[in-house]
Amino acid sequence: MAAALTPKTRGSNADDADDTGTLISSADVSLHQQLDQQSWYSIQLFALYRLLLGSLLAAGFFWGIAFVDPSSTKQTLFALSCSGFTLLAVIWVLTTRFKYPHYIAQVYAQLTADTILLVLMMHAGGGMNNGIAMLLVVNVVAAGLLLPGMASLVFAAVNTLAVLFEQLYSHLTIGTSTASYTQAGGLSAAFFATAILTMLLSRRVYESEQLASQRSLDIRNLAQLNEHIIQQMQSGVIVVDPTLRIRLINRSARLQLNLHNDVVLQTLASISNELNVRYQLWLNRPAQQPARIRNPGSPFELQPHFMPLGAEGAAGTLIILEDTTPYSRELQHVKLASLGRLTASIAHEIRNPLSAIQHAAQLLEETNTEDARLSRIIQQQTERINSIIENIMQLSRRDAITPEWITLHSCLDDFKNDFCHQQQLPATTFTLSIDPPELQIGFDPSQLHQILTNLAINSMKYGRNNAGDLFITITAGYDNLGHYFLEFTDQGSGISPEESDRIFEPFYSCGEKSAGLGLYIVRELCEFNHAHIDCRNSNMGACFRIEFADPAQLGLIDATN
Repeated sequence: MAAALTPKTRGSNADDADDTGTLISSADVSLHQQLDQQSWYSIQLFALYRLLLGSLLAAGFFWGIAFVDPSSTKQTLFALSCSGFTLLAVIWVLTTRFKYPHYIAQVYAQLTADTILLVLMMHAGGGMNNGIAMLLVVNVVAAGLLLPGMASLVFAAVNTLAVLFEQLYSHLTIGTSTASYTQAGGLSAAFFATAILTMLLSRRVYESEQLASQRSLDIRNLAQLNEHIIQQMQSGVIVVDPTLRIRLINRSARLQLNLHNDVVLQTLASISNELNVRYQLWLNRPAQQPARIRNPGSPFELQPHFMPLGAEGAAGTLIILEDTTPYSRELQHVKLASLGRLTASIAHEIRNPLSAIQHAAQLLEETNTEDARLSRIIQQQTERINSIIENIMQLSRRDAITPEWITLHSCLDDFKNDFCHQQQLPATTFTLSIDPPELQIGFDPSQLHQILTNLAINSMKYGRNNAGDLFITITAGYDNLGHYFLEFTDQGSGISPEESDRIFEPFYSCGEKSAGLGLYIVRELCEFNHAHIDCRNSNMGACFRIEFADPAQLGLIDATN
């Protein structure tokens, strides 16, 4: 019945939208489309009812059921009207199927034709006594359900006039009993009573339907507003169900996790394995704050927060990703400022006596050849101390970066030529592989050159093959997720698991002649440029992999240039 009442909403059209005081949105349009489909579905059901009724009447008449007195001369009228009723029912089924002509026109045409044909069958069957007249009550109910306003009262009046006219005509032509007027009056009263009850019921259901439609629209608009607010939040927001399938993720979370829009998001592990591990640890220890994460290729350092939804997480989990990069940068600036003041004091206090020691060692070597070996040891150690001071001061002077678009092919080619010339190495030492050749990254050029220099010097010390030759392969391009990367691979003995955990720590060195700051500086420079470096063993030797951030995505420079 609720579906049958939908034409009332459809019939009022834009006026109903104005009455609700709500602007029509995409959700509102979708709702009206749904109501329109329900209204056509209702009239299609009524057409099928009419076809079934006509078929039963026709079958009953032709099989000898006493709808009409066999001696009556009106059998032909009954047969024609019953056949016409059935034929029109077939036509109404087709017109409602193709939704032509207009809905309101079809309802009025169908109900009017039903009234005329049913009254003819009633007249042919002997008037009020054959029960066909009661089928007119169904028409009144249908008018109240399928048409807006007071249509049911109109059809109650039309049916009343039709029944009274038939009764008057029968009385004048064949002299029916005056008692039939009483039956006609009672049937007319039933028409109006049914119309009033149907109208009252329709109005109540219509008001409930309008209220439900308004509430549905309000909920849809509120959901759209909430989604808009969530999408505009600076913090990353992810909602997962109990099976860890992604139900919602906002733009900030995509940016922080370095996820492209075309990436298919299915489970939490598919977008970030680290985040999935933190979630599993949180399930076991909810009171313990999860450790920070950094997705490959992303410049953001994220602090995840997990909050269960529903009773004990029955509805899923809300994950908030807080970007701690600004705080880390501020801490980095404070650390660098303190380190700068400290190294300035160290340089002032140490360099003068260090120069005197080095000068004295040189004089000692010239005057006393027996102690030349000891003098060389003194000079080597003083140079090492001076190198440590220079490296630390270099870190402290990094106040800002100036990122630029860098074409990796030309940059790496220039570095290879410069380094081979300075270190007197053959050009075959380096093998470059950049795909695509025009690949560009956003980075500070001078700091990228220093990173490559430190990695090359590290390979000179620890990355030679068994024959003592140095071969370095530099590969750059995109990975499967579209991240920019550069791999620096040598042919040395590789890195042990113990060394891989500490290789980027300051002052950690595998040799006695190294200050242990080269790779530490490399990592600091990478992080300062929003990149990430890690080390692993390859098929040839040690492989240092740098994953760069997308410069257009990070807003470091104008990507349209």
